[in-house]
Amino acid sequence: MAEPSIKRKKDLNYQLSGLNYRLMTAVLFWCGLIVMSGMYLTIPLISVFSTSFNISPNDAAWTSTIFCIFFAAGCLVYGPLSDRYGRKKIILIGMVLLTIVSPLVGLFDNIYWIIALRAVQGLVAATFSPVALAYIVEMFPDTKKLTATGFLVTGFLMAGITGQVISGFINQYLSWNYVFSIMGIFYFITIFIVMALPYDDIQRPKSSVIRAIVQMGSLFEIKTLVLTYAVDIMLLMSMMCMYTALGYYLSGPQFGLNSQEILYIRAVGIIGILFASTSGLLAKKFHFFSVLIAGLLIAAVSLILLGMVSNVILLTALSVVFVAGMAVATPNVIELIGQLGGKARGSALSIHTVILFIGAGIGPILATSLLTTGISSLPYLVMGIMLIIGVGLSFLIKRSFNNEPVGN
Repeated sequence: MAEPSIKRKKDLNYQLSGLNYRLMTAVLFWCGLIVMSGMYLTIPLISVFSTSFNISPNDAAWTSTIFCIFFAAGCLVYGPLSDRYGRKKIILIGMVLLTIVSPLVGLFDNIYWIIALRAVQGLVAATFSPVALAYIVEMFPDTKKLTATGFLVTGFLMAGITGQVISGFINQYLSWNYVFSIMGIFYFITIFIVMALPYDDIQRPKSSVIRAIVQMGSLFEIKTLVLTYAVDIMLLMSMMCMYTALGYYLSGPQFGLNSQEILYIRAVGIIGILFASTSGLLAKKFHFFSVLIAGLLIAAVSLILLGMVSNVILLTALSVVFVAGMAVATPNVIELIGQLGGKARGSALSIHTVILFIGAGIGPILATSLLTTGISSLPYLVMGIMLIIGVGLSFLIKRSFNNEPVGN
């Protein structure tokens, strides 16, 4: 009688363990979605800021760009800080600060104060992304790491659509000021959701944070990794550029869509994000290099076609295809960076986060600058060509992947 009892107990422990990891994955997905949505909040508001404050769209785009720049800078610091003080502690502190800072953005009717507070918001938001990736590496078993990372990346990518939809919806029915106060409420709720994560109570080396940051520079001696970072910067840059340009394109004289109609088109893009969950399965079947190249190529072709069509349904469909290509490619870029980083995987992924969001910061500025030429298709064409270059770089990376040592 004892043996079946022991077996049932082991089975129960196994089930509880499985439920625990599913809960942890769900928490990380939600946090990735809600934190990273903050980056995209001002994309639908660029025209609103431009009109309200009598500034150029290019100047108004700095409300997005400054967030990304300071987010990238923060990623260099918070990864090493979490090495010393713990992942969950840094994530919790960041969520508390986001709850405080976010509503402040909507209290000012001065574009310079808004840009300054968006910089602070980006700096605080950086407490999540690189720390969450490191948390997964430490806290999840090998059999569950890929799934957890996939869901986290899905949250990051879905934020690109969700942030715009939330912002556009609130602005339409209330005003842009309420966007940031309502996001503050979401962050406050998320503080309690983060509590569900187990603390990462492990022995940590008491190394200098500054020294850890300096040591990151040695990763740039790995030429294949540098090429991978070159592809990396194109990912969010192309997505931010596409959605910024699409908003102006659809609201222009050719289509004349109102903010609500544009909101629906942005929301449909979530369909493309769902393909991120298939990335791991596709990589197992076809190898991650093949999936990466295919994703980039699909995204590039759909971007170029976006600038050639004048039908709203086709534009919407192509935007979904573009997002799907990005969703499939991104997890494989992360996997590649992790492998090339070797023992310095954590630092390599921190640099990945920095580079990714530098690209995101460049995207809106690039789109508005190219649109000043009067050629509405130019942003799509330029980014499409860039992604084709990314495909070429991916072939070079694949070629040298087995011939270069990984990080130490």
